[in-house]
Amino acid sequence: MTQRESRDRRNRNSGTHPREGGTNLLESLLDELARSLLTCGITPKSFEEMARRAFVRAAAARCRLRNGRVNHSRVAAQTGLTRSDVKRLLSPSSGGPIKPSRPSAVDRVADGWRTDSRFTTRKGQPRRLRIAGANADFHLLARKYAGDIPPRAVLAELQIVDAVSVRGKTVQLTAGPLKRRNRELGFLTSILPAFVDGLRVASHSADPSSKESILRLVLPVSSELDLAFARERCASTARSMLEGLSHSIGGQGTAYRGPRSKGSSFSVTVLLAEHRARNLARTAESTRRRGRGNGQSHK
Repeated sequence: MTQRESRDRRNRNSGTHPREGGTNLLESLLDELARSLLTCGITPKSFEEMARRAFVRAAAARCRLRNGRVNHSRVAAQTGLTRSDVKRLLSPSSGGPIKPSRPSAVDRVADGWRTDSRFTTRKGQPRRLRIAGANADFHLLARKYAGDIPPRAVLAELQIVDAVSVRGKTVQLTAGPLKRRNRELGFLTSILPAFVDGLRVASHSADPSSKESILRLVLPVSSELDLAFARERCASTARSMLEGLSHSIGGQGTAYRGPRSKGSSFSVTVLLAEHRARNLARTAESTRRRGRGNGQSHK
């Protein structure tokens, strides 16, 4: 029995199809990505357009004719899109920044608050609204611009992005645009090279060397002290290793600059990640409380 037949037999016995397992893994990846993108104001609609572009570009790279032109029919067959969609997505005019086709509920509420005369002062400034009582005008604002989203949920999201200040039973919209963490997706700059390299290595699973190219070590820690020690020890060891390779072989640290260049290279990426379990967080909190208690007892 071959290795593939053995794997297929295990999948049949477990009731899991290989494609189903792959789909679950992909959904797990998208779950993590969505958590980060939501804080940057990226909506599912704008992400869908970016994904369409990416799939069309990937298919176009495989469907070039000898004269260099792209076979739009083959791209459409591979992606499931229409030929008109493929032509639009490959046109130079579609390469600009993607603007959300429909603002989020929070954006619509903030825009209505600034422009709707019912919720502005005589000078056209957003006025302070009541959030409680029979005549809670913030509820009217939320129902008008947020659709079926409850006003309480809208208020919570506005607070998360520092768009409002609540005082008593009233709320005021703050000046300026909505603040969102990492709005420009700058946090991807440092992680993208590692992700791209890892994806390329893992996708070539038929290559025996790929199994030796992804190495992962999980170090268990039981306290904040252990975590700090592991963090510093791993960081210093990684720096020493990379500096040694740079001096002996040559090379330099680089940020991600787009698709792979024509030249050949070999990259080494070290990613240090902390995974805090709930029990470790509780231990840290109890330690802080004991420290405060001991400090009070010596007064």
